[in-house]
This record gives sequence, C-alpha cells and structure tokens, in this order.
Amino acid sequence: MNRNVLIIEDDPAICEVLSYYLKKAGTYDLTLSHSAEEGLCLIQQGKPFDIILCDIMLPGMDGISFCEQVRRQIRIPIIFTSCLDDDDTIVRALGMGGDDYLVKPYHGPVLLAHIEATLRRCRQQGQTRSFAFGSVEFDGDARRILRDGKEISLSPTECNLLWYMADHPNRLIPYDEFYDEIWKKPSLGDYRSLFVHIRNLRKKIEEDPSTPVLIKTHPMGGYIFQYTGG
Repeated sequence: MNRNVLIIEDDPAICEVLSYYLKKAGTYDLTLSHSAEEGLCLIQQGKPFDIILCDIMLPGMDGISFCEQVRRQIRIPIIFTSCLDDDDTIVRALGMGGDDYLVKPYHGPVLLAHIEATLRRCRQQGQTRSFAFGSVEFDGDARRILRDGKEISLSPTECNLLWYMADHPNRLIPYDEFYDEIWKKPSLGDYRSLFVHIRNLRKKIEEDPSTPVLIKTHPMGGYIFQYTGG
C-alpha cells in the first residue's frame, strides 16, 4: 500500500522535483499544498496522511508555526525541508515537534532515505509497551506520557528515543548509537537533532529539566537513562 505524503512547499520548481522523485519511487501518493493554511485545512478535513514534508519559509504562516498547530491536533511525522541551515532555526523547528530536518539542496535518494527512516521509526512504535517511573507513566502504543495523571503528547521521534533509552536502562548510550538505532543513519558528527529532542523530553518527564535525574548526560559523549522500574 502506498504512503500518503503531504508536501507543503510554495516554490513550483521544488514541488516538481519532489513530485518527480516520490512518484519515481512508486510507493507514495502525493498531495501538494502551497501554504501552511491550506495544509492545515487538509488535515482538519481528515485526510489520511502518513508523513508531511514542510518548508519553513512559506507565505503567511511559516512552517514552524504550522508544525505547532499540527501537534495540537494529530500525531503525524513532519520532516522540515529548508534552505535555512543555521542552528537557531534547526533547534526551533525540532523543538516545536519536527521529527527530522533536511537542508536544501539535497539529492532525491537522500530525501527518500529520510522519509523511509522516519516512517520506519513510526512503525516501530507499534511494538512498544508501557512502563512507569515516579509520577510519569509512558504509554508507548498511544505515543503519550501521563505526568501526575495529565497527558503530555510525544512526537514520534521523542517516543522512539524515550523507548530506546528505557529499553536499555542504566548504561551509557553513545550519541552515535542513537543515530544508528533511531535515525538509521550516521551522525557525521552533527548531534543537534538529538540534543534538541533530548532537551524536549527532559522538559516533559523531568521534575527539574535543568537538573535531570532520569536522562543523564555522560562526559564520554552520550546519555544514561537511570531507571530501576516501578
């Protein structure tokens, strides 16, 4: 069955290139939207999208604001595709709930690899189970956490990161291992995506994110999830 992809891009030439590569792959059905507002309308109409490719610099509402709106309504993977490659923009985009960030220009095979890796991470979530630590309960199947009984949503990538750490507790997980196991690609020494997602997770599950007790940074370059069950 083909995957339904929503492309939000205002540049007709880029739309044409994206359409070419995705149609050539033969496993995607495409819907094109030239504004964030139009994309939101499609989502609100209940269109069954599996993944969204979203530019950042759009007329009207920008891509990051679009992501914020989507995250309030539905859980769906979002890959940002943008010519902006500065740290601040990437951090804001991922911090708002984006699952991946691809800098333009890029080659078609690279785009397809990012899409497949993101979809694969989402499929893996169907294999998760639930656990609890302190006042936090993690429901992996529903991709959510409950803190003191109040629901806090997780992005697909946050869900996979948290589950991977909880499935490998009390040991050092190097930064590169996260990229190998979660993103299914090498980090190439760029850990910004990981850092942003971990920061977001800490805000959601730690009592004091500035002094984390669950997700500890190790000086050797990695994280330790300190969890003993219960």
